[in-house]
Amino acid sequence: MDGSGQTEEDIAETTSCSIDFSAEALETTSQDSGLNASFIGGKVSCTITGDFLLASSGTNFTNLFTVMNAGTTIYVRALRSGTEFLNGEGVITGLSLAGGNSDQLVTGSYSIQCSGNMAAS
Repeated sequence: MDGSGQTEEDIAETTSCSIDFSAEALETTSQDSGLNASFIGGKVSCTITGDFLLASSGTNFTNLFTVMNAGTTIYVRALRSGTEFLNGEGVITGLSLAGGNSDQLVTGSYSIQCSGNMAAS
């Protein structure tokens, strides 16, 4: 994540990440179509959700909250084994923290609404 001078912040490196794409289908059926509906592709959207371990200092959550609270559009990169496979921009739309049995194990979750095109690298 990198936005408006913010430092890069890994948020999904240690646990899980889900990237969901969806596309609208716009109906173009006319009277000439009879009983057969026809469609063309419409807007494509993307939502990224995931979980992370809270850093011992808590700075990863604090940095994410600061960016979310400011409404800043961020640069998003998805990596696998250090290799980038998707990139684009988005807005953080949700953050949460949860504690477990140990005060050492605090997890967080996030959601990002993609903006524009998530490009394959």
